[in-house]
Amino acid sequence: MRNLTILALLLVTSFNMAQTANDSISVDPQLQQNAAQRILSGNYGKAVTIGAYGEINYNQPEGDNGELDVQRLVVLLGYKFNEKTQFVSEIEFEHVEEVFVEQAFVNYAVSDNLSLRGGLMLVPMGIVNEFHEPTTFNGVERPAVDNSIVPTTWREIGVGVTGRFPDASLGYQAYIFNGFKSTVSDGEGGATGFLSGSSGL
Repeated sequence: MRNLTILALLLVTSFNMAQTANDSISVDPQLQQNAAQRILSGNYGKAVTIGAYGEINYNQPEGDNGELDVQRLVVLLGYKFNEKTQFVSEIEFEHVEEVFVEQAFVNYAVSDNLSLRGGLMLVPMGIVNEFHEPTTFNGVERPAVDNSIVPTTWREIGVGVTGRFPDASLGYQAYIFNGFKSTVSDGEGGATGFLSGSSGL
């Protein structure tokens, strides 16, 4: 009984401390960055950047067995060739059985407000597709709409421009990507023909 009381006090203290911590989204949404953007921001090392994050979920449905899942482990690798040119990559291990290269692109900063990119990148479609780290959505699983309508995490090979005007709180992105493989359909109207950067048509 004593151990149970101590455990309960520790949990209450942990939840209390978790609720008082400042969240980057509530502090200033303009400063929110995904993992690749943090590498490009230049706040890390001079040449090589290494990072990682993981996500482990436990779901307990009513009247059924619970499930513990190592949802993903992501390794981030970046390299700064010079002040204007950087390479960014994300390698993702999902469910302890699948390995994906989620992103691998070169970013060239033409100016403070304009960058050119080319390679395997996240398609800027929907908030969760770009900001899909576990700390940026409320809940254990990604929102159902983002798994059904937008093929989250959607990544494709392409080229484009991106930039930001911080004084106006304005950012922009324009890319040319592989399209859907229109010959693949699930018969339900769903988007199952996305290529995820793999072989084209």
